[in-house]
Amino acid sequence: MKNITKENKVYIRENFWFDIQNSTKKYAHIIMIATKPDIIKQAPLYQELKNRGELVVLVHTGQHYDYNLSKWVLTEFWMDVDINLNIYWDIHKKYSLIVERLWDFLVNIYENYKKIPVPYVHWDTMTATTADKAAFLNKFAVVHVEAWIRTFTPSKDFYYNLFENFEKGDFNWKKYYESLQCFDIYERWSIEPYPEQFDTRAIEWSTWFFAAPVKLYKKTLIDEGFPEEHIKVVGNTVADAIEISKQKIVNSTAFEKFPNMKWKDFIFITIHRRENTQKKERFLVIYNAIKKLIEDWVYVCFLWLYASEFAIDNYGLREDIENLKEKYKKNFAYWPALAHHAEVIDMISKAWAVVTDSWSMQEEANIVWVPCVTVRFGSDRTETILDWTNIIAPPINSKLIAEIVKWAIGNKKMVKKKHLYWKNVSAKIVDEVLEMLKKDWKLFKYDDERLKLEHFFDWKI
Repeated sequence: MKNITKENKVYIRENFWFDIQNSTKKYAHIIMIATKPDIIKQAPLYQELKNRGELVVLVHTGQHYDYNLSKWVLTEFWMDVDINLNIYWDIHKKYSLIVERLWDFLVNIYENYKKIPVPYVHWDTMTATTADKAAFLNKFAVVHVEAWIRTFTPSKDFYYNLFENFEKGDFNWKKYYESLQCFDIYERWSIEPYPEQFDTRAIEWSTWFFAAPVKLYKKTLIDEGFPEEHIKVVGNTVADAIEISKQKIVNSTAFEKFPNMKWKDFIFITIHRRENTQKKERFLVIYNAIKKLIEDWVYVCFLWLYASEFAIDNYGLREDIENLKEKYKKNFAYWPALAHHAEVIDMISKAWAVVTDSWSMQEEANIVWVPCVTVRFGSDRTETILDWTNIIAPPINSKLIAEIVKWAIGNKKMVKKKHLYWKNVSAKIVDEVLEMLKKDWKLFKYDDERLKLEHFFDWKI
């Protein structure tokens, strides 16, 4: 692999292989990143390993490459990329490129530099489900950060009852909110978010250590047959990242971009999921719910992302949203995604509600004690629903979404002064991984090794 910087080639940091050659460490802890949430959540883990003097390799797939989505967050969290796989083209080619290019890197670092790779993959991303395949096919198992995240979705009967009653004018927010606490209403067959629900399920079998964020996910991993001794409830690294970002809020310029939101009871909105933006009916439901809130003089801060911009243009809404910006200057703001994580935390911690289809925003709202409305049919952060801090607003009826949001704004019942995701999470993960490496020496084992049967081998005639 050459040190090439052309657009379609793998980038390798100058002197990287020299540093690897001179390291006395046996293991190369490979932190995989790609999207902005990946970077934010893997950053504390990266820093923890660095601070302990471990050999750490930061591999960026190149999926999120622009300033707002990647570049500044890397700087914000003091992360130096060692390898950029520079993936490109459509999603299926990105999948194959990550496997191919990471495969080559893993073979090189293992065979030529005698380092055992220990990849850390995060949650349900495309990077996680491809990096783990490149590792697994080379007989390296992975550490799965935020393991076993599944979408829990209320049943068909639950939704039929909700929608039919709403159409009759019979909707009780408190009753609906409380009904979401009944665990029996949920099923786990959803493919949403797409394709991430496939990604997260496909990672588990190449995982040796499962870093579960909450007890719910440990239980369900065990229910699926995974060994309890490989699963630890450690919390969520986003809690560590937020602690870092809180220290920087004093320098935040977020409200310079949104001056009409300062000191107001505003809601903070992000919409970007494929199933919401690529299906016209669903996006129109969400968009018109937002429009209704604006027209009802709710203070709305709507961050535009590439997916929502695509939908606005694709469904002929550009003129309409520009008119809304002009007519409702006092209570409506529409602006590109904030580059700094500290700015995001500054905004959502001062919001009166977060309205989103993002998984990370559900966690962040829980941590900073702000009510969350999840605009999806289910949640991959079901723990926040069961913690009473989050509520589902299914994208079927614009008026229903607006009604749910209005009740959530500033609702003190949805605010807990203790979040779900613990502290010093990265340290817990690193402790567990290092102890496991000390005990097992490698994170990939065939059954005879896993079951410690080697001493029964007898090939004599």
